[in-house]
Amino acid sequence: MAMEPADQHPDQEKKIKSLELELNDLRQGLAIVTDYYIDLEKASRQHDAAEVVDRTITRHLVEDEHEFEGIWRFHEEMLVADPEARVTFQHMYDAFVDFCTRTHRQPVEPDAFVFVFSQMENPAPEMGNGEWIGFRLHPDGA
Repeated sequence: MAMEPADQHPDQEKKIKSLELELNDLRQGLAIVTDYYIDLEKASRQHDAAEVVDRTITRHLVEDEHEFEGIWRFHEEMLVADPEARVTFQHMYDAFVDFCTRTHRQPVEPDAFVFVFSQMENPAPEMGNGEWIGFRLHPDGA
């Protein structure tokens, strides 16, 4: 039995309507996927930027910690507390550079050394007339 043209027309319209709805659903799905990938790419760029910032900050903190640790070790290992002792800034810095060389550390600049060394405690060094007061160099170290 052959279908008459009047019967085919409603079926075709239903199929076309159904295909249009499916196409619309696919377009919406594609838009959602596109938005997702755009967000993912943006998040990836932000994450990469955050990693660069973190590495930069962390590197400086590690360098600062390493510098502080070198001065702290020098303070702990190479100095003897002596309230009457006086060591010139230059002689103390030269001893610090020698300590760094022996312990394979990178010495800091003199100004950085003075700043950090002046913050040491137990006992705290004092400064006066171009000298550190309150410490003498360990006899085996200088």
